[in-house]
Amino acid sequence: MKVYKKEVRKITVNEVLFLYVVDEQAYDIIIRIYSNAFKSTFVEFVVLWRETWDILFYEPKLISKLVQYAINQGWDFHQKSNQMKFDNATSIIRVLMSE
Repeated sequence: MKVYKKEVRKITVNEVLFLYVVDEQAYDIIIRIYSNAFKSTFVEFVVLWRETWDILFYEPKLISKLVQYAINQGWDFHQKSNQMKFDNATSIIRVLMSE
């Protein structure tokens, strides 16, 4: 059951504006972070509800760390149609939260 409507939120990381959506689906949570310049440029983190029920995905600190992580992994948010996806990103999120 969907808990809420998807809402586009804004976050600034290192003086660069990004847009993000947290999509709570039946079994998964999908965090999609977009480049403000291109709607076709995004990074996606997919996690399972049952493994992450205790995580607050709307926390700006977590989203900021996810943006930094994606950039460090090679995501170029300046390039049009550049997409990156992390399936089963629970372990990534747990490590980033512990830092």
